[in-house]
Amino acid sequence: MLFDTHVHLNDEAFRDDLEEVILRAKENDVSKMAVVGFNKETIERALELADKYDFIYLILGWHPTDAIDFTDQDLEWLRKLTKHPKMVALGEMGLDYHWDTSPKEVQFEVFRKQIRLAKEVNLPIVIHNREATEDVVRILREEHAEEVGGIMHCFGETVEVMEECLALNFYISFGGTVTFKKCEIT
Repeated sequence: MLFDTHVHLNDEAFRDDLEEVILRAKENDVSKMAVVGFNKETIERALELADKYDFIYLILGWHPTDAIDFTDQDLEWLRKLTKHPKMVALGEMGLDYHWDTSPKEVQFEVFRKQIRLAKEVNLPIVIHNREATEDVVRILREEHAEEVGGIMHCFGETVEVMEECLALNFYISFGGTVTFKKCEIT
């Protein structure tokens, strides 16, 4: 039995072949999946998938590249969604300095609000970090995210940073980026 803890079956790319993709996963012993909703549209689609398929679970949050669009109403909506019986984590949240779509200060605020919500409802968190490692780790420490822990998604940092994250009660997830020529994991 395999549990894929981070899928984006709610992406438009799967509109035409979703059933085939799910069938291939099941044929390869993937018996459970957690679909990640990271903004209003993808959260709504994730909810549809979790309601339709008994083996699909939810990770819902607000991605840092969409932080500029996050409102207090969205935070309340997320708070209500944490009660969904298939909700397993909040995320993917964090900081992204690669894409210039949300100012850093806005990303900081949205990240902190989601960590606080996770602690309030006692759910682990899934962290997105792109070119923002120092600030991500600092905020995790300042917000005492170790109280809920979670996963450092698509990790590509140094062993020292990995050890810091492990000490903060986070699992390490290695994604496809570790195969990129530019990846300098040391």
